[in-house]
Amino acid sequence: MKINNPLQNSGDQVYRFQEIIDSCIDCKKCWDVCPVNMVTDGNRFTPQGKIESLAKIVACEELSKDEYDNIYLSTRCGACDDVCPVDIPITDIIQYERQLLAQQGREPAKTTAISQNIIEHNSPGAKDPSKRFDWVTDDLDIAESSEIAYMAGCWVSYSQPDIARATIRLLNHAGIRPMILKDEKCCGLFLVDNGHLEQLAEHARKFVDYIESLGVKKVIASCPGCYIVLGKEYPKLYRELNFEVEHSLKVFKDMIADGTLKPRKLDLAVSVRDACPIRGSKDIPRSILESMGVEVKELFEEKQVCCGGPAGLKPNFPEIANNIAMLSVKDYKDKADMLASYCPFCMHHMEGACKSKDEEMEMKDISVLLAESVLGK
Repeated sequence: MKINNPLQNSGDQVYRFQEIIDSCIDCKKCWDVCPVNMVTDGNRFTPQGKIESLAKIVACEELSKDEYDNIYLSTRCGACDDVCPVDIPITDIIQYERQLLAQQGREPAKTTAISQNIIEHNSPGAKDPSKRFDWVTDDLDIAESSEIAYMAGCWVSYSQPDIARATIRLLNHAGIRPMILKDEKCCGLFLVDNGHLEQLAEHARKFVDYIESLGVKKVIASCPGCYIVLGKEYPKLYRELNFEVEHSLKVFKDMIADGTLKPRKLDLAVSVRDACPIRGSKDIPRSILESMGVEVKELFEEKQVCCGGPAGLKPNFPEIANNIAMLSVKDYKDKADMLASYCPFCMHHMEGACKSKDEEMEMKDISVLLAESVLGK
């Protein structure tokens, strides 16, 4: 059965992607690093298989259930991109396939609903915006106006408030009084992952114009997703920013290096639950942990394995997402006291996964650990 096609596809982009897909040498390296493939049977949901559906999607042909599910059984963590010997941009192709499916009216209903929540309510879960700053406590010194703004992000604001408080306390200790963005919006990473780029472009324009209207010169973000989307995606979708975007851990690493923050020793051995969006900056969290005398016991022999939650995998395939989360839990328990995180969504997802599996887990954000080290508990 053919699907009615409302698209005006970019022929050049389709041709370019198809030519790249045809360059696959069938080495299967992407199979080995894909967290979905690790927890499912029969190699049914490999990265290679995901991109091989592009031609059928472009032609608006009906997909089998496995073919369709496979497009959305991806966190777009990038592990497959990292190992491809012929540099196929697998996650970009998945994003494009999802964009086409959305435009054809074929994306999962939950994905559509979450995308609409972000556009209409400024959070993936349509949370009450009046509660976004419930994490603010009287001891935090927050300026009404400043050239430095702190962006907590949705998952910190609504699910992991201790991260925001620890971050502000450390900034205050360093003599910085940041402002908060009173009209803070969801960054829209979910929209990036699912190809809703036209919607995100308008969202980005409004948010960038708002931040610049405040006179902000630097936005410090706790969430790796917020950091990447504001700093890297918004300039592509709108224009170059008139402010800098920096991840909070980079700020703290520099403060430790110049002596502004003086960590005390914590007697801990941790495994680091690395954040996929900034997997190229793994040295920063490890440098901070080293400054606290924390011993790092690497997960998965230093291989990158996603937590299993992002890009719609958690809402659309909760059991598979939870099984991926358990890979990190089981691995850290063999070697460390706890998991150290610097991604609030990793923490949110993994806490939920452990609850669903009746599994115990000890996990803390690195900013919280650093605040304990510098300021005391």
